[in-house]
Amino acid sequence: MPHVRSVPAALPAEDDDKSIDLREPRSVRYWTETLGVSEEQLHTACEHAGASVEEVRRYLGSNS
Repeated sequence: MPHVRSVPAALPAEDDDKSIDLREPRSVRYWTETLGVSEEQLHTACEHAGASVEEVRRYLGSNS
């Protein structure tokens, strides 16, 4: 039987996401690219605003 590599599930569509998981490298990479920020900026935003995507967007918008 041939070896079949499992493909990791894609992250949900942006509208479906409710929170950012900073412990998950794929999530961090996805959100830094999506929001156009560095990892440091993403971590800072989450420290101040929490993990809610909506709150992080609001924080980043008010601190740019």
